[in-house]
Amino acid sequence: MKFNGQVCSFDDNALYWELHIPIPDAIFKKLHSEAKDKRVVCTINTNFSFHCAMLPKVTFHYILLNREICKKLNLHLNDNVNVELIKDESKYGMPLSEEMEEVFFSDPEGSDLFHQLTLGKQRTLIHVVNKYKSSQLRIEKSFVILEHLKNRKGVLDFKGLNEDFKNFKNRL
Repeated sequence: MKFNGQVCSFDDNALYWELHIPIPDAIFKKLHSEAKDKRVVCTINTNFSFHCAMLPKVTFHYILLNREICKKLNLHLNDNVNVELIKDESKYGMPLSEEMEEVFFSDPEGSDLFHQLTLGKQRTLIHVVNKYKSSQLRIEKSFVILEHLKNRKGVLDFKGLNEDFKNFKNRL
């Protein structure tokens, strides 16, 4: 579903983390009937797509624009944009790196524990891995995540995971 939108801010200031695009109510209702989990792929100005959620505010729903997206597209408060939203058909609600997929394949026990987490926690961990450009770092982070889950019998502790990342780096 396509619409013309405008980059807005919640408190009328231009802090990047507050920038968003309101979704027209009719479009939200139609998409929500197709995508109950509110996960969509958003394409802005026909040239940049990203996986996201249609987030609720008191009287409307919106797409949040993070700093990276705003910088990449040179978006600023009050800019007009062309938006296309389609239901996200991906398994996790975002792309899974080949490296993480290979680590899942090589460690079935860790993969099973990962897949017992909520979808939101899975997406967070996938995002942690995807943010690295180096293939080797994506492999290492994936490995540490699965080891963390196995050592904690499937319980995710973000503080502990950060410690595990540091300890792994120090061992190298």
